[in-house]
Amino acid sequence: MIRHFLAVILCCSMVFGQAATTAPPAQAAAPSQAAAPAPSLPADTPVVTIKGVCDPPAADCTTVITKAEFEGIIQAFQPQMKLPQQRQVGTSYGQLLTMAAEAKKRGLDKSARVQVRTHIAVMQALAGELRDNMQEQAGNVTDADAEKYYNEHKANYEQADVERLIIPKNPLPADKDADKEKDDADKPAAKKPATAAAKAAAAKAGTKAAATKAAAAKPKTAVVTDEVGMAALAAKLRARAAAGEDFAKLQAEAFAAANIKGAPVETKVPKATRATVPPTVFDLKSGEISELIPDARAFFVFKMGAKTTTSFEDAKNDVKTAIKNERMQEAQKAVSEISTTTLNDAYFGPPEPTPAPGGPGRQPQAGPPSN
Repeated sequence: MIRHFLAVILCCSMVFGQAATTAPPAQAAAPSQAAAPAPSLPADTPVVTIKGVCDPPAADCTTVITKAEFEGIIQAFQPQMKLPQQRQVGTSYGQLLTMAAEAKKRGLDKSARVQVRTHIAVMQALAGELRDNMQEQAGNVTDADAEKYYNEHKANYEQADVERLIIPKNPLPADKDADKEKDDADKPAAKKPATAAAKAAAAKAGTKAAATKAAAAKPKTAVVTDEVGMAALAAKLRARAAAGEDFAKLQAEAFAAANIKGAPVETKVPKATRATVPPTVFDLKSGEISELIPDARAFFVFKMGAKTTTSFEDAKNDVKTAIKNERMQEAQKAVSEISTTTLNDAYFGPPEPTPAPGGPGRQPQAGPPSN
């Protein structure tokens, strides 16, 4: 960040008010003044003094940057910069100014490359100023504006504690080592002469094995091998959810069928809004179950809980942010429609295909993106 900031200063160093003089260097501040915190110093206090460089050049000169001038530079480029970083900028400013002065002495300011760089830098500065201006105008939201927007979009400020079921579309490959371990476990052990203690242990083991066998006889979730099977399973799980079965249990079955190890994802989504779940979910009544809602990676099922609406006072900051964002989008759209840019494919080549959204390894969140 500092390197970029200093590069910008280098481009603009001759623009800011630099007091060029052949008079002796400014006197150092008294110890009591030097120890004073920056905000208490007068605006015309020298904060950066550069000996030997000035514009126009002279045999013996000094450039002085006052507190007001230096703070103007910081404010223009990085208003939130901390004082230690500002000190680095002040320290480097002399070197930048010296290099710029030497470049002008050699006539490099008239080179074609510098002219292009300066032209681009000016355009970037103007574009940045335009964005800042649009942000400032978009953020000028009164309480009356916010209350009107809130009343017109009250549905956006509904909340509900919903339950969500995620059924992956594509199961993971079955674990081949698990089959091998099962085969090894089924192999009989070598026989040894039976003793009384061994017989007692065998009887106990037989009782335990019978219990294990009975537990194994209980139906288990079969691993599904393809997307068609997962789609069929999703429909069954949705029907069971509608019949009132526990979402956590159904979620565990969905992940087991997809051969996904580890703890299933949380099924409860507290304080969900229209922005965090598909909009159709909020059209459900309390207790109702959604239809299957697919996206690229999974099927989703939602159960609507009790709904509440955030009060205007509690939502005011969010409302103002929403208005600012909408105004900014409209302003950017209006500017973007002023012109049309066309590139010559014979020179640039054909455009590259747009990459698909998302990527490998992304986990489903609250649901598919809302429209």
